[in-house]
Amino acid sequence: MNEHFDVIIIGTGAGGGTLLNRLAPSGKRILVLERGPFLPREKDNWNYHGSFKYYSSEVMFNKDGGEIRPGFSYFVGGNTKVYGAALFRLREKDFESFRHKDGISPEWPIKYRDWEDYYTQAEELYEVHGKAGEDPTEPWRSKEYPHPPISHEPRIKEVFEILKTRGMKPYPAPMGVRINEAMMHLSPCIRCDTCDGYPCLVGAKSDRSERRANRLHGRRGRGFLRRSELVGVAVAFGE
Repeated sequence: MNEHFDVIIIGTGAGGGTLLNRLAPSGKRILVLERGPFLPREKDNWNYHGSFKYYSSEVMFNKDGGEIRPGFSYFVGGNTKVYGAALFRLREKDFESFRHKDGISPEWPIKYRDWEDYYTQAEELYEVHGKAGEDPTEPWRSKEYPHPPISHEPRIKEVFEILKTRGMKPYPAPMGVRINEAMMHLSPCIRCDTCDGYPCLVGAKSDRSERRANRLHGRRGRGFLRRSELVGVAVAFGE
């Protein structure tokens, strides 16, 4: 493998996978490092007990020495392989200085307005379903969601209407799911009951990182190393 690359992307999750999608057509030499393998398509994808094997048993520690088991998913696609596909934007105030019980979250050097266009592009990339103006806490947006909100299951619809009659403001969560409710016979999503926390056996979640990595694999000028864990970075100045 050529040892010189213009760009090295560490991880193929939501961040690395999205960056890869943008840079792949640029003609630059790109190396992608991913700690895990491709997640296998198998019956355990939709099995409650079987699905636990897709999570790492890795242990981390908090500042007091207590154990934390974050349950990361180390596969091509990262945690997007098992996420619930809810894709909210950060609120404008999330970029400002904020005091909470553990201290102060510092102000970001950039603001929501600097990200807004990128949020719009990401929602198109991840095929997000939603409806602008329904969430009373959402920030301003320049465009409507690329796809309409996903319809509720009967019981959820009932609860939704009850909450509205009580003066509350429920809203459909923005979902990155490849579903076509107008023509379900052509829809990748079949509305199964194993979504959040499970891999999608039919590939209907918008885990674009894996599809991009699949297309990248083996292309000239690009490298893709799976089962590769980064343990350190050495920087040589003046070269």
